[in-house]
Amino acid sequence: MPLIKGKKSMTREGISENIRREIRTGKDPRQAVAIALSQARKAGAKIPKKSSRKVK
Repeated sequence: MPLIKGKKSMTREGISENIRREIRTGKDPRQAVAIALSQARKAGAKIPKKSSRKVK
């Protein structure tokens, strides 16, 4: 399924929907979040860049 693009991808609901779509297609949940946030940033949402996080 294609991701939501444009202004709708900037909303909380749009980001959540994109995450759900990516998880449904079989992607890892963390990767799905990264893809959805990246899409929202490209659309112009003011989402801070990811902070460095220690991976277990």
